[in-house]
Amino acid sequence: MKRALIKPENCRICAECNVAALCPQKAIIREQSTDRPWVDFQLCRGCMKCKQYCAGGAVLEEIKPCDGKFSPSW
Repeated sequence: MKRALIKPENCRICAECNVAALCPQKAIIREQSTDRPWVDFQLCRGCMKCKQYCAGGAVLEEIKPCDGKFSPSW
């Protein structure tokens, strides 16, 4: 199982955040244009398309094994 994480120190706080605008699940939330985006893990399905959209490389992929030994909240 995988999910996206946004590394705040790599976020450029772009005027137009492609990550938030293009996420097919609308799982990337950006409340104001001066804010860094964050991932709503209830909506994220781990498609990782957001990783392609981020110009600053702030989106990381976290992978956890599907062995039943981890919490759904990670």
